[in-house]
Amino acid sequence: MQTPTTATQFDGTRFREVLGSYPTGVAIVTCIDESGRPIGMVIGSFTSVSLDPPLIGYLPMQSSRTFARMRAAPTFCVNILAADQEALCQQFASPAEDKFAALAWHPSPAGNPVLDGVVAWIDCDYASVTEAGDHFMVLGGVLDMALERDTAPLLFFQRGYGRFAPGPLVAVAERETIEAVRLAEIGRDEMEAVATELNAECSIVAAVGGDIVYVAVDNSSPQWRLRSRLGFRVPCAPPLGPLFVGQPGAPADAEWLRRLGRPDEETTARSLAQLAQVRARGWSIALMGPNDGENLDEMVQLYSNPHRTPGQERRLLAAAKERAGLHEPAELREDVAYDVRHLSVPVHGEAGQVVLVLRLGALPAGVHLAQIHLWLARLQQAAARLETTLAARPQLLRA
Repeated sequence: MQTPTTATQFDGTRFREVLGSYPTGVAIVTCIDESGRPIGMVIGSFTSVSLDPPLIGYLPMQSSRTFARMRAAPTFCVNILAADQEALCQQFASPAEDKFAALAWHPSPAGNPVLDGVVAWIDCDYASVTEAGDHFMVLGGVLDMALERDTAPLLFFQRGYGRFAPGPLVAVAERETIEAVRLAEIGRDEMEAVATELNAECSIVAAVGGDIVYVAVDNSSPQWRLRSRLGFRVPCAPPLGPLFVGQPGAPADAEWLRRLGRPDEETTARSLAQLAQVRARGWSIALMGPNDGENLDEMVQLYSNPHRTPGQERRLLAAAKERAGLHEPAELREDVAYDVRHLSVPVHGEAGQVVLVLRLGALPAGVHLAQIHLWLARLQQAAARLETTLAARPQLLRA
C-alpha cells in the first residue's frame, strides 16, 4: 500500500497553484473594535457549515493583526461582495491604515458595518475559534442575515478576480460580436484591397465587452503565413487597445489602467504617456520584439478561448507588459530601420466614436520611417473610405 503524501512534501507555490484551481467567493468580515472604530478584513475561505444550528465558518491567518483586534468584539458581520466590487476588495487587502476611508456603510442589527452594494450580509457571534495549522478556524453562530442586492458575486480563481457569467450574459457578448462582424463586412473590400496592394495582413478589429476582437482578416503576406486571427481576442489593457480606450465597448482610462492589477508608478506613467501619444497622433504602432513569435500567438489563442482561466489571462497581460516599451515609441527616427508588428488607425462613426480599427501586420522587417508613413497613409485612406460608407448607412451604427 502506498504511503500517503504528507503536506510537508509540498512547497507553498505548488500548494497554492493546485488549491487555486478551485474557485471561491470573496467576502469582507467587519466589526466595531474596542475603540469604537470600524475594521474589516478580506476572506476567501467563507463557507456555510450547518443549518441546525445555523453556523458559518471562515479561516483567518493566525498572524493577522486585524483578526486579533476583531476577536475582542462580541460579534462580526460577513459582507458577501458583488462582482463589481473588486476595487473594494483591493482596498481592504491593501496596507492602508483606515480601510473605511470614504466608504459608505450602515450598521447591521448587531451594530457591525454593512458595506453598501454587497450581495448579502450575515451577523454572527463566535461559536468557536480553533487553531488549524497557520490559520484559525472560526465558527460563527448566525444571529441575523439579509440579501441586499440581486446581482452576481465576486469570485476568486487562480489568483484572479472574476464573475459568474450565465448564458444570457454570454449571449449579449455574442450579439455584440455579431454586430461588429456585420460592420466589418461593410469594410471587407477595403481591407482586402489594402492586404493585396501592400502584400500584408490587414484586419478589422472591434471592442467587445472590454476585449479587442479580430472580426475580419485577410493575409496576403508572402513572408508571414500565419494562422488566421479571425475571432482572436486580446484584453484592452496597457499597452493594448489604446485607440479604443474610452470608446463604446472598451474600458475608460482608469479601468484600462486597473486591468494591470497594481501597476507601479513607472508603469502607470508610461501607459498614460502612450495613451496621450496615440490620441495626439491619431494612430497606433507596435514594434516587433526579439522573442515575439509562436509563444505570444499561443497565449493570444488561449485568451480567445471562452473558457480561459485567470492564469492564462494573467500570462498574456504579463507578456504585454514586458513588451510595453515596443508600443507607441515617442520618437521614430528616419535613420533607423524598424521591424513593425502592426500599424492601426481608427474608423469613426457618425458621432465621432471609434467603431472599428483597421490594423496592418505581417509586414517585412527592417523598414525606414518613409515606408512606415506610406503604409500609414494607405491605411488611413481605407479608413476614410469606410467612414464614408458607414455615414451613408447610419442605420448600421444604430442597430
